Amino acid sequence: MDIHNKDFKRSFRGYNEDEIDDFLDKVVNDYEKLFRENDRLKEDLARAQKDNEQYHQLEQNLKDTLLVAQKTAEEVTSNARKNAEETRENTAKECQNKIQEAEMNAAKIIEDAKAKAQAIVAEYDRLVREKNNFLRKVKITMESELAIINETLSELPDPEKEEREKKAMGTQAEALQKALSEHQAVPYEAKELGEEESDEEKQED
Repeated sequence: MDIHNKDFKRSFRGYNEDEIDDFLDKVVNDYEKLFRENDRLKEDLARAQKDNEQYHQLEQNLKDTLLVAQKTAEEVTSNARKNAEETRENTAKECQNKIQEAEMNAAKIIEDAKAKAQAIVAEYDRLVREKNNFLRKVKITMESELAIINETLSELPDPEKEEREKKAMGTQAEALQKALSEHQAVPYEAKELGEEESDEEKQED
């Protein structure tokens, strides 16, 4: 508007007003275009600067996020290692405790088994002793009863004893009678021969 409304002083030999007006109109149009273009560029620049700030902010946010993620990853890794170490130590301790507990249980089982075995052996010995004592008592009782029976039998009369004695005497008598019979049945010549032999034996003597 300043260019369009500009007034120039008139002179006798000045420029042609119509040409000047046409030129000024063209200048105004071009300037207006440049001005609008400049405004548009300013707007674009402002928009670009705003976007650039947003991009910078986004970049910073990304950097911060990356740093946080990296720090978090390091913390997670460190915690994971720490937890893994603690888990390994706890597992080792738990395994050691389990082993010790198993060893203690095994030792207790062995001791219980030994105690039961000793108890069984002691019970067996006790039963054997009781059996032996019982058998001794039975033996003593039976021997006592047998002695009483033998004594009673010795006091009772024995009819069979007399018969055995009679048979024995009869047998002896028969043997004696038989011997006498055989002695009497020896021939006379045998007797004389025996006597001659006796005389000859006497002569030799």
